[in-house]
Amino acid sequence: MKKNIIISVSICIAVLLGSCVTKQKYNELQNQYKKCQADLTFANSENVDYSNAKKQLTAQVEALTKESEQLKKDTLSLSRRLRQSERDLAKATKDYDDLLKDFTRLNANNQSQMNDLLSNIDRYKDELSAKEKLLNAQQDSLDQAKVELAVKEARLLDMQNILNQKDAEVKALKDKVTAALKGFEGSGLNVYEKDGKVYVSMEDKLLFPSASWELNAQGLNAIKKLASVLENEKDIFVLIEGHTDNVPFRGNGQVKDNWDLSVMRATSVVKALLQNGNIEPVRLSASGRSEYLPIDSNNTPEARAKNRRTEIILTPNLDQLFQLIQNN
Repeated sequence: MKKNIIISVSICIAVLLGSCVTKQKYNELQNQYKKCQADLTFANSENVDYSNAKKQLTAQVEALTKESEQLKKDTLSLSRRLRQSERDLAKATKDYDDLLKDFTRLNANNQSQMNDLLSNIDRYKDELSAKEKLLNAQQDSLDQAKVELAVKEARLLDMQNILNQKDAEVKALKDKVTAALKGFEGSGLNVYEKDGKVYVSMEDKLLFPSASWELNAQGLNAIKKLASVLENEKDIFVLIEGHTDNVPFRGNGQVKDNWDLSVMRATSVVKALLQNGNIEPVRLSASGRSEYLPIDSNNTPEARAKNRRTEIILTPNLDQLFQLIQNN
């Protein structure tokens, strides 16, 4: 359109220059020229608009081209993924078919095993019933054992209480004997507790002259004080043991050796206790141990002096404890 306008303007100019025209004709041409100028201005403006539109269209074409290229790339990627998915699907289908075959085989085996298990249910029930009966019997036995255990524990507690009482009595007795014989400390006297008994050990120098079984004055005094304690302890049994050293005793008459000497000394202590205390004879006993239970095995004068001794062993009455044990 711009080209046509330019041609029209050119023709008008040529006509005006090539010939003489009338004023009317001139005016017409002048008007036509103005009109051509207006058309040219409009054409130029329209050309600018077209240029801008072309730029926009060019930019859109470039954007669409890029988008098209990206779509091609995406399509190619999706195609690859599709092919991989198809391969994965084929593999999964094969794996599924294999698993289905394995399941079918295992199911057949399981069914066989299930049939075997079902066939054994009755036997298991019978065994379970027998075990339940046995368990019930064992439970009954256990209950009975618990009852018996409770009874035994009660009796054991009673015995422990008796033992504790006897231990307390033995300790009290030891304290009484120690207090009564306190004046003889350092004279060959030893009072101690052992195995639930009180031992009063007196060396020969405290009780007897050498090679004699007659109590001296100091020994008789010690026995009297001990008798004053024992006559008040009605439940205490008294064992008197005579001990000698390993030097052979050369006696005469009825006392011929260490056996005889140890027995005679023990008997002398028994008689002294009976004569100086209100003690029932049934509670007393005498025993000779000769040289065969020494407290010091060294063959020295000091050791032999320790071994020449008389031991008075005080034992509490354990009849109550023995009766409880028998009842058990």
